[in-house]
Amino acid sequence: MFHRKDPNRRAAGLRAALANPHTTHTGRKRAEAELHSMGRSAHVPITTKIKRTLGIRSSPRNHREHHTNYRY
Repeated sequence: MFHRKDPNRRAAGLRAALANPHTTHTGRKRAEAELHSMGRSAHVPITTKIKRTLGIRSSPRNHREHHTNYRY
């Protein structure tokens, strides 16, 4: 059996790259161009752009203590 890429999942991943604060400017442009070539919208809400610029996460990370066990 051959695996084909689902265009909906591919578009979702490209939209996620547009919203991800760790995606480079070049990566965002590439994702936007790919979405346009697929005939999909590359719209990113203004609130997402503001959060990305300020480094605000949409959900807080859980902070766990880091324990290191040294064996001598």
